[in-house]
Amino acid sequence: MDEKNSPAPERILPAPVPSRDRGLGDVPPFPRDERRYPTEFEPAEATRTPAGPDADAAVDGHDGHDDYAADADHHAAETILPVTPAPGYQTVGGGTVTVSEQRLEERRRRRRRMMIVMASSLLVFVLVLVGLAYGIRSMFNLGEPDDFPGPGGEEVTFTVNPGEGAIVIGNRMVEEDIVASTQAFLNALDEVDTTQTIQPGEYALREEMPASDAAAVLLRVGAASVDYVPVNSGMRITEVFEALAEQTSYSVEEFEEAAADPTVFGLPAEANSLEGYIAVGQYRFERGLSPEEILQQTVDPTITEFERLGITDEQEQYDLVTIASILEAEARPDDYARVAGIINNRLRPDNSETNGLLQIDATVIYGLGIRNLQFTAEERQDASNEYNTYVHPGLPPGPIGAPSIAAIDAAAEPEDNSYYYWITTNIETGETKFSETLAEHQQYQQEFRQYCADNPDYC
Repeated sequence: MDEKNSPAPERILPAPVPSRDRGLGDVPPFPRDERRYPTEFEPAEATRTPAGPDADAAVDGHDGHDDYAADADHHAAETILPVTPAPGYQTVGGGTVTVSEQRLEERRRRRRRMMIVMASSLLVFVLVLVGLAYGIRSMFNLGEPDDFPGPGGEEVTFTVNPGEGAIVIGNRMVEEDIVASTQAFLNALDEVDTTQTIQPGEYALREEMPASDAAAVLLRVGAASVDYVPVNSGMRITEVFEALAEQTSYSVEEFEEAAADPTVFGLPAEANSLEGYIAVGQYRFERGLSPEEILQQTVDPTITEFERLGITDEQEQYDLVTIASILEAEARPDDYARVAGIINNRLRPDNSETNGLLQIDATVIYGLGIRNLQFTAEERQDASNEYNTYVHPGLPPGPIGAPSIAAIDAAAEPEDNSYYYWITTNIETGETKFSETLAEHQQYQQEFRQYCADNPDYC
């Protein structure tokens, strides 16, 4: 046969197999792999396309003109092509099967792991919710008995501090065994028909009393209506009058008129106002009191403290409240007694360090009528300011603000020390440094100047 004129070899493909899926009609299935695969006991047969009678490749002991290639009348030359398995199928041995069991098992394992992770996350979330619920119950004492049956046991004094809300008050009463639960107390507050609010101060309550009774006492149900006025440490007399006028039905002018004669309130003749004698505290004035009666209540704690200290001399009392007002303006409570000792050192006749000058900034700015800690060099040398303790020796003409009872006590019992100077080098923390010499004090002054340069809003 002339190979040059012989027809081109045909590609022999497996015959289509009728579809078993009637829904697909005549669409043939994926072609069946009819290739012959070598086993582990025989060498793999080379895949090739016969190239003619001169081909010299031998397969299984035959030369290039083997019977299969030479018999063109009975066998058409064929090209064996690799068969790519269809998606979702893989070729194994001589046939086609579904996705391998190994891949399916891996998917099952992944799903199991995912379910375990999800279950674990859900369990953790539930535990967190349970813990949170338990914490809330503990915080608000929701798990405790709703209320005590009453009528209550021994009488106790309970103090409401400024700024405390109902929940904090209720929690503290639970801790002191006054009410059974905070929630019962909150419920009782809601049930009281009043516009009053709980004000700071001391209240007479009872151990294990019903929450409704405790709420009634704190809200002063049945008691006369009151005006709540706080007098803070260091408040000047003008600021006290403004606070009183804001919370009562009287004006600043009415309080100024009532205070015109300090001796009416038991003050010495040297006192030209109530400055320094109005005690720091939280006041509740029954409505209907006169301005004089209101002012008397603010002065009484100071007079009572004089009696407790055994100080009956009016001049000594006056000097005492003057020093106490300086302590309130210049020092921290922990330093009251030490600074009182320094003031005494400066007032001594043999003081050669400051020559009797107190040199206190708080008195200067009081005389200037300002609140700023900074003032000019000219203001420091201004002798027209009678409260200028840089030019006038001894104590200023009088107190410069409202002192606390603690400051009065420190002024009465000053610390015995050898210091002559003190300065607050950090206004935010109140850090104060003490020194015996001017040279050491000047170093601390430089620290304060640097602090003010870095913190202008505080100086």
